Amino acid sequence: MLASFLRKKAIRHILLYFMLVFSLILSTSAAVLASSNVEVLPEIRSILQNQYVDPVSADVLNAPTVDETLKRLGDPYTMYFSPEEYQGFVESIDMRFYGIGIHIEMEAEGVRVVSVIPGAPAEEIGLKTGDLIVRAAGQSLAGLSSEEAVNILRGLDGSMVQISVQQGSETKDYTVTRRAISEPTVTGDVLDGHIGYLDLNSFGSDTATEFQTAVNRLRSQNVNGWIVDVRDNGGGYLSSAFDLAGYFIGPDVVAQIKDRTGAVDKYEATDQGLPLSQPVIFLINENSASASEILTAAVKDHQKARLVGTTTYGKGTVQSMFTLSNGGVLKMTVDRFYSPLGHEINKVGVKPDLEIKQADSLRVAELMLSGETEALAKARTRDYWVAWRELEKSVAVDKQSEPYDLYFPNYRQVAELSAVPLDKKFTVHFAGTVDWQSVDNSSLELINSETGERTPEKFETLGPSEVQVIPNVALSPNTTYWLVIHPSVHDLNGGAMDAGAVAVAHTIEGAEANGERTVSSESYK
Repeated sequence: MLASFLRKKAIRHILLYFMLVFSLILSTSAAVLASSNVEVLPEIRSILQNQYVDPVSADVLNAPTVDETLKRLGDPYTMYFSPEEYQGFVESIDMRFYGIGIHIEMEAEGVRVVSVIPGAPAEEIGLKTGDLIVRAAGQSLAGLSSEEAVNILRGLDGSMVQISVQQGSETKDYTVTRRAISEPTVTGDVLDGHIGYLDLNSFGSDTATEFQTAVNRLRSQNVNGWIVDVRDNGGGYLSSAFDLAGYFIGPDVVAQIKDRTGAVDKYEATDQGLPLSQPVIFLINENSASASEILTAAVKDHQKARLVGTTTYGKGTVQSMFTLSNGGVLKMTVDRFYSPLGHEINKVGVKPDLEIKQADSLRVAELMLSGETEALAKARTRDYWVAWRELEKSVAVDKQSEPYDLYFPNYRQVAELSAVPLDKKFTVHFAGTVDWQSVDNSSLELINSETGERTPEKFETLGPSEVQVIPNVALSPNTTYWLVIHPSVHDLNGGAMDAGAVAVAHTIEGAEANGERTVSSESYK
């Protein structure tokens, strides 16, 4: 049980390593910042010798400084924090910090604002998504790492920082007062009117409470499926992962933990009383680590969810915090963890049930939780086009069909054109007199087969049964297009085509227009 586990580890505050993400909501102190304070070196040696997960060599224990000791140890998850650094580390897990309140990504010229946290100082002075901060506190931000930029932009509560911001063609100077910023570790929303989406950004001290609140709110909206997103979630508190696992596996085994003696204990998830019973999909990627891997491995082993995305990071070790006499903290690896069935996680990761590399796995999950008709309608839109293609290829490897069948099943191929010029005009011949009011951009589409992008087009009738399709823009070279004729086209008596039709057209580089190609449609019923 979790309670017995916490009693067993009562002398230590157990944390899992929280990976840095390029965002101001995370701590800069999570980088390996070893101290050279020699007064705590004997303490660190003793802790390493007696409680590190593996035997520590004499070479490590005889190192002259803390810096050198940790360097020789070679464990990226064992590190020394000054009191200030440790406080920042803990705040990062709970997504609290003192700053101006923006999410960023680094560019060569400076810090690009990805988003502004509502109600934060940055919003109050008028910063917006897309702004570029080029200077802060008198320093250029060009060429800096995200950690270096964050160190400059953050500061004490109530302190001020001057920033220079490129907004469009103008550069403006602002003075911003830093203050406490806090964001929830769990957010939730309803997608497509019936899917509960839960985004887990960290496993903090309040994550279980926030998760329960989000679940209850979404349950009240009658969702019938769930997507749990732990992409880019680097971990947090072990107990938080145990608490959340109970919503999926009940009071069952959530992980196996092996200590330095080789003893293995099995620990159960917190019983939440009412597990999620509808279909569940977890989204994972290569930056899902630590507590994220405990949770995803548990739901996979117990077959309570499908994992979609790419293999997780592969951090299967547990760290504990040891307070030192100078107020600093040694975060040190003490245990290894495995999936409930004993599968290795460290340096291996948790593999998805459905590997998605090219598309947005969230789009894929939405399609998976949609009914057949709804999924196909989404698949034909540009937003879901690539996701549908990768999903269908992943789940139907042996399916023998034309590519357009994925999007337009039961449509018939009526032509295949090669060496199509980039200024091509297509002539479509129907086997009957057409009501031209039924022909428009929704009933006759020219589609990029890879992206789903619709080519804007106009139509010129050539007679009672022929129409010319004229793209408004040049076609892309070396691209396959589908000219799709939907059954919504009908004749003067209201008769519809007996099936949709597709003409496949392959363009080439530098082709010149030299005539038109005629496409014959299927006949009417």
